[in-house]
Amino acid sequence: MTKTKRIGAAAAAVGIVSLALSLAYVVLRRAERDRGVELELAQTVSADFGARVEELLKPYLEGQPGVRVRVTYRPRAEDGLAEARGAHLVLRPFEPAEAAKVAPLFAADYAVLAYDRSRVAEPPASFPELTAQAFALKERGAVDYGLALPEEAYHLLPFFSDVFWPAAPAAPAAPSGEVKATAKEAFTLLGDLRFTHGLSPHACASDCAARLLVEGQAPFAILGEWRIPELRRALGERLGVAPLPSLARGGPPLRGMRRTYGVERRSELADREARAADGVIAYLRGEGQRRVFAALGKLPLSGSPGDGAAEAPAPAQVEQERALRAPEVPADRASVRAAAAALAPLWAQFADGRIGAEGAARALADEVLAMRSTEGVVE
Repeated sequence: MTKTKRIGAAAAAVGIVSLALSLAYVVLRRAERDRGVELELAQTVSADFGARVEELLKPYLEGQPGVRVRVTYRPRAEDGLAEARGAHLVLRPFEPAEAAKVAPLFAADYAVLAYDRSRVAEPPASFPELTAQAFALKERGAVDYGLALPEEAYHLLPFFSDVFWPAAPAAPAAPSGEVKATAKEAFTLLGDLRFTHGLSPHACASDCAARLLVEGQAPFAILGEWRIPELRRALGERLGVAPLPSLARGGPPLRGMRRTYGVERRSELADREARAADGVIAYLRGEGQRRVFAALGKLPLSGSPGDGAAEAPAPAQVEQERALRAPEVPADRASVRAAAAALAPLWAQFADGRIGAEGAARALADEVLAMRSTEGVVE
């Protein structure tokens, strides 16, 4: 073979190899594109909440054929992405100090007064009014109980919000006598509902309270907002939702706890995953906000009913937002957990009749003052 022919053969071989590499690159790129991106979104709300999140994301993903989102339940991820290893996104509650890294989505975990519209024309503004309405219904034999009150400590905390979190935190800490008086007012009210009037059932947890309302055995129930979707399915238009009443006529409404939930993205993602994750967050903060209430049963954080949105909010959403507007307790998760842990054993003794309102109030005041003296856990 002549030199010219050898050079021509080598050039042809190089061309063939280059063509093969180019084709391989095109095939690999196409395969990568066809494979798309699969993201994991870890949510911390509940085991059955993932289906609602998928419903919220569905319109967006229909327009993004290369993106798939797998929703998982990771309760420990409440403390951040470190507890959701492998997840690209996490939907969790966050504190104000974390707002820079979490895209806000909805408000949740607050208590409401749920009531049966077929028995109650207007929700009461105070517990004396509630007691009068409930007692009249019970006396007529229309209901078995007046108020279905869950006895988990978290549901009871609004009654003691001024004990654990004084309404004027800038003022000097209340002396023991003042804390005790505030606690006694709450214990006395709860004792009257249970022991004096027989309006609240004994040993009734939140499942029990929801069932009593649905079955028509009680006209009122204090429940967490997370139960509203199931109550709406069961009661339909009969369900009413209102803020928690005040302890006394003309007094301020009870202050409850609530949390804000948002979506956080893992920072160390590959480019394609990062773009896909950012697209999901952009949807949730924009177009998706209009679907939050319908899909999740939660109140969206960016905007409110009647703010000029393209679609008028559902009456149920407007009603629920009124309940959300009630004053809240400015407390972080650690403070709420500490308060619930302090209240739970005392409530167990009080509910069993082993201790009266006076003794329970004195013991709780001692607990609260001790907590305030140890680095301000509650304040």
